[in-house]
Amino acid sequence: MPDDLHAPSEGSAASGSVVLHGRITVENSGEMRRALRDALRAKPAKVSVDLSDVSYIDTSGLATLVEAVRIARMQGMRLILVGMRDQPRYLFEITHADGFFDTAEPEVNT
Repeated sequence: MPDDLHAPSEGSAASGSVVLHGRITVENSGEMRRALRDALRAKPAKVSVDLSDVSYIDTSGLATLVEAVRIARMQGMRLILVGMRDQPRYLFEITHADGFFDTAEPEVNT
């Protein structure tokens, strides 16, 4: 399916960023967990998780992000969710998880 999660791993650990695409569900949240683990393993000061191209996230994806932010905080790092919109933003709002995460808007290249 073209809407399935796509988490390119190339360069994510070195750059301290993870870019996710598509739908994050129980069937593929393990792929997101691996991408986040790889980025956190490099121990940068912060890890940015770009959700601007994520169209849907279920509670297993939310739980994976909660796990990642807890690991980051235990290691003295920040995990920042970037570009959350539409259904993912709504899920974070109705579960009150939005207050648990650092968020940012995507940078605009001019």
